[in-house]
Parts: sequence; C-alpha cells; structure tokens
Amino acid sequence: MTILDRYVVSTFLSSFLILLGVGAGLFILGDVLVNIDEFAKTGMTLGELLRHMADYYGYNLPLYFSQLCGVAIAIAASYTVANMLRNNEMTALVAAGMPLQRIAAPILLSSIALITVWWCNQEYVLPNIAPKVARQREDVFSARQIGLFCVRDKHNHILTALNLDPRKGTLEKVFIIEPDENGRPARLVEADFAAYDAAGRMWHLTRGRRITMKDVTGTAGGLGTPVRYEPVQTHPYDLSPEQLVLRQASEWSDLLSLRQMNALVAAGQQANRPTIVMKRHIRLTQPIVQLLLLALALPFFLTREPTNVLAAGGQALLMTGLFFVTAFIAQSMIRESWAALLAWFPIIVFGPVAVVQLANVKT
Repeated sequence: MTILDRYVVSTFLSSFLILLGVGAGLFILGDVLVNIDEFAKTGMTLGELLRHMADYYGYNLPLYFSQLCGVAIAIAASYTVANMLRNNEMTALVAAGMPLQRIAAPILLSSIALITVWWCNQEYVLPNIAPKVARQREDVFSARQIGLFCVRDKHNHILTALNLDPRKGTLEKVFIIEPDENGRPARLVEADFAAYDAAGRMWHLTRGRRITMKDVTGTAGGLGTPVRYEPVQTHPYDLSPEQLVLRQASEWSDLLSLRQMNALVAAGQQANRPTIVMKRHIRLTQPIVQLLLLALALPFFLTREPTNVLAAGGQALLMTGLFFVTAFIAQSMIRESWAALLAWFPIIVFGPVAVVQLANVKT
C-alpha cells in the first residue's frame, strides 16, 4: 500500500464513520423527540429512562448500520475524491503519470470490506437479535399484550391466541389447527392457557384438549363435526414467544437471514411467501447494488481538468437518485414469478452505464 493509498483510505474511512455516526444520531434524535412520551412513565427516574432508551436503541444500532451503509459508502467516497479535486491534487497525480482509475482502487477495496461487514451484520447479527429489534418502545419496560391470528409454524400448525405475554412466555385462549398427512385441517387443539418450555421447545397447556373432526363426507379429517376428544398437556408448536413477537413486526422478513428465508420458502404455504421470495433475491443483489451506487457516483469527480465540485456533485446526485428511484420501484413490486427479474432490473439497467462511465474517465 502506497502513501497515496493510505491517504485515500484514511480519508474515506473517517468520512464513512462520521456519516454513519451522524446518520444513526439523527435517527435516534428524531425518534426520541417524537416518541419520548412512550419511554417516560409516571414515577420513572432519569436513570431508569436513560437505561430503557439505551436498551432499545442499542439493539437497533445494527439495523441503522444496515440501512445507512450503502449510502454512507457512496457519499464518503464522493467526498474523498471531491476533496482531492477541489485541492487540485488530481492535476499533480495525472502529471506524475498515475491513471485516475488507480485513485479509486483503494476506495473500491475498502468498500468491498465494508460491504462484507454489512453482509455479516445482515446474516448473523440481526437474525440473532431480531426479537429485540422488532420490539415496540413500551416492550422495554412493560409486558405488552399481543393478539395472534393464524400464525403458521414449519409443521403447518396454525395458531390463534387472544393474548401473548412475551416476557412471561405465555398464551391465553389458545387454538391450534393441526393438518393431516394431506395438509388438510384435521384436528383442533384448544386450551385456556399455554406456557413455553424453552428447554423442551414445546408449549405446556392448561385444560388443553385435542378435537378430531369429521368433514361433510363422514371421513376423518377436515373441520366439521367433532368425533373424538382427548386431553392434551403439551404441544410441539415450533415458534417461541420471541419468534411470535417477531412475526407481528412489519419488518420481520427483513430481519431474517438468507438461510431462514430459504427454509420458509421450502416449507411452503406461507401467507407472505411472495414477499419472502422477493426479499431473498433483494438480499442476494444488495451487495452489487451498493457497489454500483459507488461506481455511478465516482466518475463525476475523477477528472484531470479543473471542475466545479458542486456541479459534479449535482450530476452525481442526479444519477444516483435516478438509480435509487428505479431500484425502489422495482423492489416494491411484489411478484413471486418475477422476483429475480425485479431484483436484478436496476443492475441490468445501470450496470452498463457505470462501466461506460468508468471506462471513459480521461487520464
């Protein structure tokens, strides 16, 4: 690594960390100003308030990093090269015989390292703390009652419950529909109360009973007339209280790892299967999208001629903004059969543009 490489990398990484810190700070500050009343309860001391806020926002920091990483890389890289352009450092480098693409090499390698960190955060960190990230603010210090409706586990058991207490790990007024070997609803398990056993990965039922049903043809299977009752004390429903809380969050599919998405798609019969399929393709293409965002912005600042930095920044903003809008529209269209095409569409359209821009940099 040359002196120039160290200079470029240090400027780029310091700018990236500053942008990341400022972005996360603005996220937290804006949320606190709007939702401070949800943290501050009657009789709560300042120390308790700060502890609850640190608990909530501390677990959300990996989420903020996931959301800000790609944009922060592009802005930090543009600032690094724009600063060199403004100080006429490009002219000296070109006069020394250095291709301008060589200046972008350390930024590109550093960006790949940061995107690798982003991938590890998305695949290993967030899935392990997903129930904490999906919490509402009042969940930090109180037990919020949650109603569950038709939540399916990997065995295709469908759970409905009047109340879920995440802290105690309990359910009230429980109804579980069990399928037969053909996947048709065949049995109904009902209980007044259920408590989760984390060691045995099962639910202990209070006053539980399994009702075998008869369909209109008179054969066993299908929800119809009850034909047999039997007491039940435990049930192997696969989802824990934390996973049930996560399923109630609007962003729960974004917090899953690629392995978890693949398992859900393979299990089939998911109510939100098209969304999960689309998120899986977006996860695979996201590292390329982040690199493409960088490649679209940098060429506007890699020039051997004196250029107005603000004008170059405006052009870069216009190009990357158009890319963002295209990616947002494509990824918002949830079509399972077109999921791969929609996820790759921004790359297919803007990839050649980025290649041509970098190739046309005059040195």
